[in-house]
Amino acid sequence: MIRKLAPAFALAALLGCGFSATAQDTIGPSRPPPVSLEQARRIAADNGMVRVIEIDLKDGHWEMQGQDSTGADVKMLLRASDGTVIKNERERPASAAARCIPDKPCDPP
Repeated sequence: MIRKLAPAFALAALLGCGFSATAQDTIGPSRPPPVSLEQARRIAADNGMVRVIEIDLKDGHWEMQGQDSTGADVKMLLRASDGTVIKNERERPASAAARCIPDKPCDPP
């Protein structure tokens, strides 16, 4: 009886392995990025963002919006595969604009 079942178990084991490999291949694109949410937050902090307001993972990039220590709005884009900062835009806070004198160039503080 065991000799008759052995080929069936072997076949089941082979089919199970094949199914497992196929399942992993289809899961590939939805795997989490190498740069996690917490790592993305740390990278943003290292680049001056002290308050993260919004963070999304879209098309292989972390898109973040927040503020720096002066209250300026910051928009940052990180590559999710390696954490490279692709875009880091800052808008001057309203308090910086108040220091400007009309008809003269305004130097950032």
